[in-house]
Amino acid sequence: MIKTNLFSGHTYVKTGNVLTSDTGYTFNRVGDSYFGQNGEIIQKQGNDWVNLHTGVRSSFGDPFMEDDDD
Repeated sequence: MIKTNLFSGHTYVKTGNVLTSDTGYTFNRVGDSYFGQNGEIIQKQGNDWVNLHTGVRSSFGDPFMEDDDD
């Protein structure tokens, strides 16, 4: 499956339990969470995905976008 995030413009490809962005950044899905290669945790909360580090929710941003502060 291929999706483009409307907020960031980044494209994501999902293959099995792996989500890869157009920048090459990868997330692995385990249960209701995705774990990024730098320790990020994106968790399903209701209808949204929430980045537990940045607080960005999928209803108003791109929780999978790389954090420039790291």
